[in-house]
Amino acid sequence: MSAFRFFPRGPQGPTPRWPLAALALAVATLAGGLPVSTLPAQSSGQGNAAGAASVLSDTARSVRAGVDPLRGNVGALSALSAQARSQQDAFERNHRLGLRFYNGGADASCEVPLGRICYWNNNGDVPPPAERNDAKIEREQLLDLLARAQSADPKDDWVNGMRVRYAIEGQKPELAVEAARACGGTSWWCDALQGLALHNANLHGEALAAFERSLSAMPAAQRCEWTDLTPWLDPSTHGAYKAMSCDARVSYNTRVLRLAQPLWMLPGNDAASEFYARHTMSRVHSLGRIPYDLQWGDDLLESQLRYGWPMSWSVQNGGVADPRPPQVIGHEPTPSYDFMPVPAVIDNPLAAKEESWEPKRRRARMRYATRYAAGYGELPHQFARFKRGDSTLVAGGFRLMRELEMGRAPYNAGLTLDGLNGQTPVQVTKDDAGANRALLASITAPMLASLEVLAPTGKRAARVRAAVQPLPADTRLSDFLLLQRGDPSPTPSLERNAEQAYGSLDIVGGTQIGLYWEMYRPASPQSPLQVSVRATRLGASFMQRLGSSIGLSKALQPISIKYNDNGRPDGGPGRSLTLNFPSVPAGDYRLTLIVSGGGITDSTTQTIRVRSGR
Repeated sequence: MSAFRFFPRGPQGPTPRWPLAALALAVATLAGGLPVSTLPAQSSGQGNAAGAASVLSDTARSVRAGVDPLRGNVGALSALSAQARSQQDAFERNHRLGLRFYNGGADASCEVPLGRICYWNNNGDVPPPAERNDAKIEREQLLDLLARAQSADPKDDWVNGMRVRYAIEGQKPELAVEAARACGGTSWWCDALQGLALHNANLHGEALAAFERSLSAMPAAQRCEWTDLTPWLDPSTHGAYKAMSCDARVSYNTRVLRLAQPLWMLPGNDAASEFYARHTMSRVHSLGRIPYDLQWGDDLLESQLRYGWPMSWSVQNGGVADPRPPQVIGHEPTPSYDFMPVPAVIDNPLAAKEESWEPKRRRARMRYATRYAAGYGELPHQFARFKRGDSTLVAGGFRLMRELEMGRAPYNAGLTLDGLNGQTPVQVTKDDAGANRALLASITAPMLASLEVLAPTGKRAARVRAAVQPLPADTRLSDFLLLQRGDPSPTPSLERNAEQAYGSLDIVGGTQIGLYWEMYRPASPQSPLQVSVRATRLGASFMQRLGSSIGLSKALQPISIKYNDNGRPDGGPGRSLTLNFPSVPAGDYRLTLIVSGGGITDSTTQTIRVRSGR
């Protein structure tokens, strides 16, 4: 899980400079649990609370001034509303005092310092301790009181927010949706609570629609704050981004959040909903006590906008010789990933490559743990292009390797092609896909392709994104698609062979594979075309090249096939053959298809990776 701790500061001033790992092991609290003061964030190159204050201060200023309208008129509360506020305060005090000790984080260091708190990515550590049963019972009692208070006064914004909050915290997504829909208070707030609850319930299309209603209804200054993506953006882009007006940011934000969306085949955009859900939950947290028992501030807001809100808490000592009280640790859902692309892709999405996303990036500006998939992997794949009149048919092949731990079939697969220019994306999905196949979608212009697989049973996902270009109008030879086996039919078709596509360019030595390609020029027994297929090892050593040159080794060129293509009986373009790829040293090989005839030669090449079969 991701986690937060607090920076220490003694009552007489800052503590001595601890090593950063030790610095993360202390909490700054008085006996009553309120912060003594704050320690300036250590330099990390990732921003800090002071740098974010100008952007992330609206809510914090309102809380400090005691004028947050969502709190309600304390002097005019009903008996149930007043009781709910008192019980919420008592619950959080008891909750904090009863937190269990956390046995993980021994090697944790401060990855991102944020004002009073310290964030580190704890995806690989032990899970947090289970919550105490008495805390669960008290939360149920609080939820019951909040339900009665909401029924008595649906316009109480504080009660509405708290009921949604504790339903989510208690892992009751349906109850959270019910509570949000019962909200009868401030319009933008009720819509935001609906977006939060629907997003938590994985209803992504409805969630985004609710957040869009909320943004439209809220005051302009607050809308500008809520749509400020600075927390998620690379610091190198902050200057240009902040120079834009709020209205000018709309199209830019749309592109950023689309690129950050984990799976394009899902409705709505859960990256956008997650960002607004974090704003909403942060606003709820600012209205009442939380286990940290700190006054709400910019550092807490920034931490939640960047990494999400904690779903559980624990405490931890600094060691037997450490006289300071235990510090509270907040645990966000795990595993979490950085779904933001590199900055260059935001400006030019059609230049994207597979490595333009780094989900496990260190010192990430954001991390997000999706609720529909507990893990993400890089999808083994192959893209191949075929001519269809004025358009290009893109075949996106995938292969689910054992290492992805996707669980048993069936899987949901999707190929989405988006130019990110306002046009409707092209999308093909299959809800009962096996472990490997190819999906087909047509394009007429350069597009960004997202090939995705979601395992409903295994609760895992894998994807790859890369730009694809249409074939030139004068193309005579398509790309080739790897198959599990060659098509023996005299009339092979792409549509039929897509179902038995190998699914990636990663094969095992000693494996039989097939190829499918298309020729867009005539061939006949009277005018045959000469076809050759060869595989050549990349990065071969001098001795391997020498052995190959005198015929002593086939490791450098394990495949070399030539034959005449006399055309198909029906004149169709599809071709297929079977290759027995020998057992060769593991590594990268260039697989090249060459077609020549009539003084014209065409070729297509892809790099395949051969793994050892042992």
